Amino acid sequence: MIRAGLAIGLALALAACAKAPETPAHPALWRVADRDTTIWLFGSIHALPPRVAWQTPTVAGAIAAADTLILEVPPGDDAAARAQFLALAEQPGLPPVLDRVAAADRATLARGMAVAGQSPETLDRLKTWAAALTITAGAGHLSDSGAANGVEAVLTRAFAGKAIGALESREGQLRLFDRLPAESQRTLLIAAARDALSAAKGDAALRTAWKDGDAAGLAADVAPLQRDPAMGAALVTDRNARWASAIVRRLARPGRVFVAVGAGHLVGPGSVVAMLQARGLKVERVE
Repeated sequence: MIRAGLAIGLALALAACAKAPETPAHPALWRVADRDTTIWLFGSIHALPPRVAWQTPTVAGAIAAADTLILEVPPGDDAAARAQFLALAEQPGLPPVLDRVAAADRATLARGMAVAGQSPETLDRLKTWAAALTITAGAGHLSDSGAANGVEAVLTRAFAGKAIGALESREGQLRLFDRLPAESQRTLLIAAARDALSAAKGDAALRTAWKDGDAAGLAADVAPLQRDPAMGAALVTDRNARWASAIVRRLARPGRVFVAVGAGHLVGPGSVVAMLQARGLKVERVE
């Protein structure tokens, strides 16, 4: 009986230590090249659950072949990023966050804050855009997603010892949000609350579209942002134009470059891919 008990205990311990199965993913990858330069364009997800196997043979081959990684913002430690965020996000004397939206939206905002694990006392100290980003970050725990598992973190580790660049500074990216008109910030806040409620119901439409390489599904996820002209221009279209120009400039120098930006920036009519094609470049999808 003792031996049987030990055997059962060992079996249970081994089962508990066994890794959960990997979730296969086939995200989209594009390539643009000239005689002496190859640039891969990969649509990333900034936060993912553990054990998502997105490095297909084609993607892994591109990562191995590239000598340079370019991200949206430079990699940095979490504490420094948090300090930079709070330096711009906090502002004394702001009205309570629930009072910043229309009365008809307050119940949605309150529920979204609750499921994201964010208290009014915390968000009241933040500017409206920053409260929206905090709700979005908090909602990540609903699907066990985290930045440590996100594409950028994995790529940063993969490119250790190689060159790593960025299309924007972290502060510059935050200031894009900070300069949004008040109405656009309110729209962003309500959208964050609704997304949190959807995540609580198990809605992972964005991640599913990314995992399946579904360009139309990714474009549909970005579309609501662009219904607000100011927000669409500041957060999507204008950035895509700057990034497309940076890629064209990089083509003028020899090398092999792996560019990873948010997946929504590479799909649809105003995407980086579309803008490069409009300049007469051949951008082929290779995954």
